[in-house]
Amino acid sequence: MCAALLVVACGAPPPEPAPAPAPRAEEAPAPLGDPFAAPLPALRDAAERAAGADVIAAAELARVLSIRDPDGGWIGRAREWLASPERDPSTGDPCEVALALARLEARDAASPRAAYLVAFRASLRFAASAPDCARAAGAMLPALEPWRPSAAELAAIRADPAAVAPPGAPEDPIARWAREHSDEQAATLESLVVYGHEGGGGAAVRVVLRLDRIAAFEHGEAEASAIAPRRTWLELASVTVGEGVARSLPVGSAGLRAVVVSEGASGTRVAFELDEGARFDTFVLPDPFRVVLDFESGGARARGPVRRIVIDPGHGGDDFGARAFGMRESDLVLDLARRVRALLLARLPDVAVITTRDEDAFVSLEARTALANAVDADAFVSIHLNAADEPVARGGVTTFVLDITDDRQALRLAARENRTTLAEVSSLSRLLASLHREEQVAASRALADHVHRATLAAGRAHLASLHDRGVRPALFHVLVGARMPSILVEASFLSREEEASALRGAEYRQALAQGIADGIVRWAAR
Repeated sequence: MCAALLVVACGAPPPEPAPAPAPRAEEAPAPLGDPFAAPLPALRDAAERAAGADVIAAAELARVLSIRDPDGGWIGRAREWLASPERDPSTGDPCEVALALARLEARDAASPRAAYLVAFRASLRFAASAPDCARAAGAMLPALEPWRPSAAELAAIRADPAAVAPPGAPEDPIARWAREHSDEQAATLESLVVYGHEGGGGAAVRVVLRLDRIAAFEHGEAEASAIAPRRTWLELASVTVGEGVARSLPVGSAGLRAVVVSEGASGTRVAFELDEGARFDTFVLPDPFRVVLDFESGGARARGPVRRIVIDPGHGGDDFGARAFGMRESDLVLDLARRVRALLLARLPDVAVITTRDEDAFVSLEARTALANAVDADAFVSIHLNAADEPVARGGVTTFVLDITDDRQALRLAARENRTTLAEVSSLSRLLASLHREEQVAASRALADHVHRATLAAGRAHLASLHDRGVRPALFHVLVGARMPSILVEASFLSREEEASALRGAEYRQALAQGIADGIVRWAAR
């Protein structure tokens, strides 16, 4: 009875399960084979299933489907699979997936600007964890250079490469700074000046909007349409247009066609009509508050022989700079700049040497670099003299490049040269320095090394105690936005009596000028 009724309970082995029936031939999954020859339903199903296991493989199938099923939105689906922040890491190595997304954007989605952003983020984010992959991402950037996004967008990524990219462009940190520092009171657009467009065909154009107080703004952009050119604009909240500000300015240079100003109920829009190949960067300067836009057409230019050098004597007019022992920095650096120009013209006869001022006149910080950009200069050298309110143990020569620093003395010096406060140098200027391209910092440092060594050696021939204060980073606004290697030389310490006494003599000033010129010549011959 036990055997008949309860075989398992009584210890007898269970019966062998009946074998599953073999699937009919028509139910067995057919191998996909060539995706260009596979049935469309099977190909669609394979892509959807792969998205949960291998998103790179899924994206490759989607590329094929975009050709065979052009109305299926497959490139958009591939982008979603590769870019989804909720994606399971087991479906693909994060860096390799980012590379696949960058290639998809550049090759299939015809979005090279988006590809640049993805590759740039990957080159930073995975530099430590996947260096080979990160280098591969960085290697994509030169080919994408003509579509390089704005410096503000890249700065936002550089600040936090691991952050998940929000839909659309990253928030502009420059606009964020203005919003955070605005007191939300009504402001007036006092002037709108365009530099570098005279005669058309300039290498770069700078537009400067000057307001009577810090104002919040938003940045927008639209592609060309059948009825309108490509354009970008600034929406300036609670801003009215002052008297004398033109409502329309034709430009026709560096990819900028025109500037159009219009007022609305909530503020003012300043629109910039652009050629398709135009690129632009935006930054702000305080006290007075200025919004600056730099435009250029095409990609980064290839550097060849040195053809143009801009020498910038600091200060001028009502801006005397440092004053000590009855002398003014603005007068002395103008004399130095004239001497440097004469020496360069004699030694580099094929090179144009341009000064930002040739008399005791005020030139704004933004106008100085704008001139260098407009003439497509190969180097920008700003000449100054150092000073301190309190006694310093040693003076000497310092040469600066634009970069971030925590050095308290460099911050104080930048505040004086920028005609702003130490607090503003510590916040906004750090942001501005972060917009500088890494390759440009390296190129500027090479120029600084040559000029610094030669200036120090020439100065010591007449003043043996001249101290070497080194090549250092600083946050000088006059260097912001320069498209070429750019440096600021503090050629001596005006507030130290020994150096001030030497500066009174033409022989010492000629020696310093000789050193600056020697350094530039050696750099140009590199």
